[in-house]
Amino acid sequence: MSKKQDIIDVALNLFNTYSYNSIGVDRIISESGVAKMTFYKYFPSKAKLIEECLVTRNMNLQESLEAAIAQCNPEDYFSHIKTIFTWYDAWFRTADFNGCMFQKAVDEISKVYPSSLQPAIDYKEWLKSKLSYALQHLGIKQADQLAAFLSSILDGMTIQAQIDPNQVQLDDYWKRVETLIQLELAN
Repeated sequence: MSKKQDIIDVALNLFNTYSYNSIGVDRIISESGVAKMTFYKYFPSKAKLIEECLVTRNMNLQESLEAAIAQCNPEDYFSHIKTIFTWYDAWFRTADFNGCMFQKAVDEISKVYPSSLQPAIDYKEWLKSKLSYALQHLGIKQADQLAAFLSSILDGMTIQAQIDPNQVQLDDYWKRVETLIQLELAN
């Protein structure tokens, strides 16, 4: 693994565990085991480091979700959507779940580091496109609108899970999502 990737991995872990504002560059340098000069060679600013961390996070999430969806029957688009919800629920129950790094970036640092917004936007657009694609193949006429709504439900589940993962009952959410999809199919 490269020193640059080591820095990104350490920073991702620290930002996820704590917050963007509470973690300084010196701590990242120390825990990465790199020289200050090496750090600044790759990341001329904390903003650049955060942006690269979020780009990496985006790629990791997409790869993980794509792998989960690939386990589904390719033509069972309903299961693709359920798999996304199931993936989120499993993520909420992992030891390192501390909320969404994109939501945290928007809340904590987007005004100071506007470059942190783009990876968050990219992930949300990608997620909505995955949901919309499946909904279109199910025959939903307004697939983009429903995909945006389902994405908002996932955002809400994520915030609730950050407060208390035991309050997020996937079966309850899924029954409502399933009903929504069935209602749209009936129209």
